[in-house]
Amino acid sequence: MAVLNVDLGSRSYPIYVGPDLISQEDLYRRHVPAEEVVVVTDETVAALYLDYLLISLGGFNITCHILPDGEEHKTLETLGTLFDTMIAAPCSRETTLIALGGGVVGDIAGFAAACYQRGIRFIQIPTTLLARSIRLLAARQQ
Repeated sequence: MAVLNVDLGSRSYPIYVGPDLISQEDLYRRHVPAEEVVVVTDETVAALYLDYLLISLGGFNITCHILPDGEEHKTLETLGTLFDTMIAAPCSRETTLIALGGGVVGDIAGFAAACYQRGIRFIQIPTTLLARSIRLLAARQQ
């Protein structure tokens, strides 16, 4: 596993690159300070990877929100359904939001994490090469 550290002073964070990171329970323990977790994914990725992630998050209180597939669902309505799920959970400032998926999932979940209660902890688990590349490039530009 390789680690790219993004140095932003008090807002610094690591980016982990390597195979089978989804099952690295110790990484979640290290970066999720509270027991409350919301996992956001889409229908396709949920069928392929969600069970593996849930096993790794076994000790956490998990709420899952599954988005419909497709770029056309990157809308305020879709964002609203995620906020509804987070409010119903209920989520707090200590909640960690995990995005498991490609660009649509990452964009919707990242925006929700930034907005909810003035920002909550966010973990991105990209499942497409494009999503990985965009996240790495964004980190290098900061």
